[in-house]
Amino acid sequence: MKVRERWDRWERLGAAAVFVVFDDPELLRRTMFDDIDVSSLPFDVAVDRSRSTYGAWGLERARHRDIWLDPNVYRTYWQLLRAGDRLRPGGSDLLQFGGDFVVDAAGKLVYSRAQERDDRPPVGELLSAAKRAVG
Repeated sequence: MKVRERWDRWERLGAAAVFVVFDDPELLRRTMFDDIDVSSLPFDVAVDRSRSTYGAWGLERARHRDIWLDPNVYRTYWQLLRAGDRLRPGGSDLLQFGGDFVVDAAGKLVYSRAQERDDRPPVGELLSAAKRAVG
């Protein structure tokens, strides 16, 4: 949701975003979007229950031990809590990795980063890729 916090920078680029999820919209409202008015989101949310887009983009599922036995995962959550972030409940499949992609207006993939554990790229990195895509 960090993209939402910097949406003005995306708009200045003329970029658009789509947030793709696989969970039931009602579950998302109770978990990820519990304190957000979804009608105010500046980007579309697409539900892909079959996860066909996840497969097409090469997004894998983690093994239980890769998540729950990794001390870095707990360190990351501790750092978030210390910084004042609130941990949100997860969805129905905590092992499904996501990813971040930037596609230019011609449909060419100009940035691709599959998620590993709880590692997402900084929004600035995504904005730089979007700037290159529109520039």
